[in-house]
This record gives sequence, C-alpha cells and structure tokens, in this order.
Amino acid sequence: MLDVLVVGGGLAGLTAARVLTRAGRRVRVLEAADGVGGRVRSRVVEGFTLEAGYQVLFPAYPAVRRHLDLDALDLVPIPPAAVIRRGERAAVVGDPFRDPSGLPSTLTTLALPLGDKLRVARLAARLRAPAPHTLLNGPDETTESYLRRQGFSEATIDRFFRPFFGGIFLRRDLHTSARLFRYYFRMLMEGGAALPRAGIGALSQQLARDVDVTTGVRVTRLAPQPGGHVSAATSAGEIDARHVIVATDPNTAQNLTGEPVSRGSLASTYLYYASPVSLDRQPRLLLNVEGGLINNAQWLSNAIPGRAPGGQHLLAVSVLGLPGLDDASLDARVRGELGRWYGSGVAGLRTLHVERIPHAQYPQPPGYAAHLAGHATRLPGVLLASEVTSSSSIQGAMESGEKAAAILLGDLAGMSRPRGA
Repeated sequence: MLDVLVVGGGLAGLTAARVLTRAGRRVRVLEAADGVGGRVRSRVVEGFTLEAGYQVLFPAYPAVRRHLDLDALDLVPIPPAAVIRRGERAAVVGDPFRDPSGLPSTLTTLALPLGDKLRVARLAARLRAPAPHTLLNGPDETTESYLRRQGFSEATIDRFFRPFFGGIFLRRDLHTSARLFRYYFRMLMEGGAALPRAGIGALSQQLARDVDVTTGVRVTRLAPQPGGHVSAATSAGEIDARHVIVATDPNTAQNLTGEPVSRGSLASTYLYYASPVSLDRQPRLLLNVEGGLINNAQWLSNAIPGRAPGGQHLLAVSVLGLPGLDDASLDARVRGELGRWYGSGVAGLRTLHVERIPHAQYPQPPGYAAHLAGHATRLPGVLLASEVTSSSSIQGAMESGEKAAAILLGDLAGMSRPRGA
C-alpha cells in the first residue's frame, strides 16, 4: 500500500510529492494529462519552444528558492523594463539601474509624467523595507485605488499598470488585491523576472525528477475505508493509500472532495507567431495601450536566443479572457492590431499555435484571502494542495504543496510558515 497518493502532477502536487519522497515516504503521483506541469509546461512546435500560455518566473519567490535549483534551470533574465506601444510609437519605461540601456528613453519619454517616475521610486523604497510576506497582511483595497492613493496619474495607470499587471492578474481593470500587487512588486524588485532557457516547463520537469509519476491516469472517486486508508478509483483500476493529497485544478478538486473550493476562473488566450525576418529587435515586454484584444506581447527569440530555429523569430501575444471568436477570426483580429505596430511586415507572420486556457487563475479581489480554502477536507485521510489555499501563482501552488506535505510529516515549522514566506 502507498503511504501517499498525490492526485495531480502540477506544481502543488509535484512539490508535495518531492518533499514526502525525500522524507522517505512511499509516494505516487497520478496525472490525467500526458505530461506533468499543469499550466506550467512547454512544448516544441516545428523547432520553436512555446509555453502553455505566456508565463515568467519570479526567482525571488521563497518557495522557488527552497525547492528548485535555479542554476540548473539556466534562467535568462527578462529585461526589467517594458515598452509602451501606441501604433508605430514605442517608449521604453523601466528600472534605469538594472536596465541601463533603457535609461535615455525612461528619463525622456513623455508617455509617463515625470512625477510618476519619482512616485515609482518612492513606492519601491517603501515596499523594500518590510519582510515580503508581511505585505500580504493588513487592510486591503483594489490595486487601482491603491495606485491612486499613491498619487499616480490616470495616464500612468492606463498606460503602464493596467497592461503590465493586467498580464499578471489577468484583469486589466486592476480590481485585484492591493496586498498581492505589493507582494508581486516586491518580488520583481528582489529578483526580477526570468525564464528557463529550455522553457517554463523546466520547473515542472525538475520537480518531477526522482518522483514516481504516472501520466494518463485519471482519478474519478475517493472513498475512505474502515481500515483507515483511502481507496481511489482510477481509469487504471483501484489504488489504496494511507493518505491522499488532491492537487488538481479547483473544479476537479471540488468534485473529488466535496469541498466548496472552486473560486471561479479567469481565462487567457495566447497566440504564437513565427517570422522569417526581424520585425522588432526589442527583447522587452510590449504593452498595448490602445484599445483592442492584445494586452501584451514579446519577441521571445530576442529575449531568449534558442527559442526559435536559426534564422527565425518567435512572437508571443497575450489576450485576456476567451474571445468569442474562432481561431481564424481571432488570428485575423490580432494581426490587424499588430499591423498598427509593424505595418505590412505582419503579412509574413506564420501562426504556430493558438492556446486557450479556460482556467489560468482564479479571481483575487480585495479581501479574497479571508476566504481561502484550508488543506483539510471532509474525507478522512484526504488533504488538499492547491493554489486556492494561498494565491494563484507559482509561489502559491508550491507553498500549498509543501504545507500539505508538512501536515503529513508533522513538520511544525513547515505547517506554521506564513503565506508568501
């Protein structure tokens, strides 16, 4: 009999399995898909490395530092700046100390008022002092209202904060927790953003190393037994374990455990394009400040050489939500918007892939943390490991997995670690 059966091979499940396996427990992970990682995976299409959606890693995440070998991931830093795109006009704004090549544009651009550039510096100084996890505590409000209270102009909120943090929160309205905004801002200050050279899926692959994982097997029912163990009905037959950790998406977890853990879903859509010629030498994130479907985009082949075959270029475009268009119509609309940036050059773009993710994260409005799910379930011997116990992020998923493992191991330090620490 297994000591622990982990249902779900995403970051939460893999982290829990890794901790328990290293503690000497007999653990098995069942993943319904054909590979591990959940939303944190990569694929190679015609020699181009694509993500399951456009994601970046914040290397300063504490759980990441505890459980991943960052050197082995071969991280490539993403420039700590962004480009405000309005038609053919482009203005670089960012950190002049960590991105000195963007200093002239950052200082001279009229896209953001000078006073707001100073307010960013003051905000950074204010958020640098406390311990990062404490930024998740205290009174909460929307990110939008918080930025207004800091004195930022509507121009800066609309041209920078909405598209930039809209890509993180998957909501451009910024009606998200200001606590989370402050925490992410601090993570960016401490470690910036980066991507593994081989793709974001390298995180999942590293966590899965030395863990017993079976893919292509779906768990359909969990039944606690009188002997104190749990029987799992799966597409490959019955499996018994002393404990089960459910580490699936919230909707599936709710179906398996009966716990009301679903928090709704925010969707996102991503389009990947190949180009035989360079339309833009810019490696930074491109923010769309005009109306339209595009929230942000990035030439990944400029930021990370090797993501495209020799002589080719790779563009990733992020669209918030699930537009009610078929792939061909969506592609045409996005190309029309890109045409305002690059003119007739978009005719040479070749569509590699369109990915729609119905559940990319769950909504995190002000005060959401008061309604987070716990790890315990109504089923004896069954625990929950999911970002719904923390935050919808890489940090949230990994710390949920390690806390579920800590409960089974009786690890008091792990169980009492504050959220975000």
